[in-house]
Parts: sequence; structure tokens; C-alpha cells
Amino acid sequence: MVKNFKKHTYYTVAVPAFFLVGILFYHNIICAAALAAMSIPCKRFYNEHLAVKFKADMDVRVKDLLASLSSSFATGRHLTEALLEARGDLSLIYGESDVIMRELDEALDRLTVGLESEKTVMLDFAARCGSGDLRNFADVYFTCLTTGGDMMKAVHHSSIQIMDKIEIRRGIDTLIAQKKYETVILAVLPVIIMGFLQLSSPDYMRPLYGTPAGIVIMTAALAVMGFAFVWGQKITNVEV
Repeated sequence: MVKNFKKHTYYTVAVPAFFLVGILFYHNIICAAALAAMSIPCKRFYNEHLAVKFKADMDVRVKDLLASLSSSFATGRHLTEALLEARGDLSLIYGESDVIMRELDEALDRLTVGLESEKTVMLDFAARCGSGDLRNFADVYFTCLTTGGDMMKAVHHSSIQIMDKIEIRRGIDTLIAQKKYETVILAVLPVIIMGFLQLSSPDYMRPLYGTPAGIVIMTAALAVMGFAFVWGQKITNVEV
């Protein structure tokens, strides 16, 4: 339902926006409609943005989850007990409707009701959360469980390392957030300038409309703007 809502929200905003930009650049309904149709293939960039945002949001939740699990293991709790305590801690922070709560509830149901393997449930839980860090934590836990290693020490050390990594990643995201906003501003600014020129000096812009040369120039300008925006977003996506 949430996915469909976001899909409808994208098209509700993107199609009119692309159409208005087409009118602004071409003064032609057909060309504007063709540009509006470009919002369909461009949706993959929106999906990539949502995926990056989901991962960033989930990193914060995984960090809090690992801190709670580490504390529970340090007091001798088993996995199911530790997850139950973590659920109580996270519900106070994020509320019952948050995505991490739904994933925790499903994992706990499979452990307590379905009586599934702890390893299967935890690895699937990490996969659904899209968290390689949580998977690494689970690997350390089950390795100690099967080899008889120092569980509390290994889990605590692993959780500290993973939480530090997540904190570094969040710091980098904060540093590059300004650059991401700058790419958005640079993409929107030419459209604003075009609108201003058409309002203040329509005769100055008239030679660009209704001629093949004008259409080529406007199309090239839009292509350069689009390429610059996409490239700017990609080079500011830093993986840690």
C-alpha cells in the first residue's frame, strides 16, 4: 500500500512538472506531452532515491537494535529474549507502526509460533531490512554459537565495530547532503531563469520557439541539465 502510494505520488507530481517544463521550453503541447512521458523512465531515479533513503533510515534503526541486542546478550539473554527486549526499546523510540517494528514482529512470530531456525529467521530479517551490517552481526553470533567461542565478548566487539561504521556512514551522509541539495538547485535554476526571461523579455526568447533550430537548442539544454543532475546525484552517493 505504501509502495503504491509513493508511486501515485511520484506521477502526480512528476507528470505535471515535466509537462510545465515542456511548455516553458517549447511552447508546444505535443512537445510538452512528449517530455511529460519521459517521467515514466525517469521513475527509476526516484526509486533509487527511495532505496538510498530507506537504507539511511534503516541504518539508524539497526544501530539502535544492535545496541539493545548487545546489552541483552551481555546479561545472558538468548536470541528470542534479546529480540523481545529490543522490540520494547525500539517501540519507545520509533512507535508501533514503524517498519523496524513490523519486521521484528514477523521475526518473533516465526521464532515463537513457527518455531523456525534462529539462523534462518535472522538472516531473512537482515535481508528484508536490507542491512549487510545486521547480517554480519548475525554471522558472528551464530559462528560463536556453533564453535563455542566467547559469545558475549565477540558479539559486543562486533556490535561496537558495526555501530561505529554506521556512525561514520551517517557523518559522511551529513557532509554530502549539502552537495546533493546544490545539484537540485542547479537543476531547477535554469528553469526559473527561463521563466523569468519569458516574463520580463518575451521578445528576447521568441527566436527559440517555433523553429527547428530552437527545438534542437532547447532539447540540448534539457539533456545537459538532466545529465548534470543525474551525474551530480551519482557522484555524491558514497558507499562505506
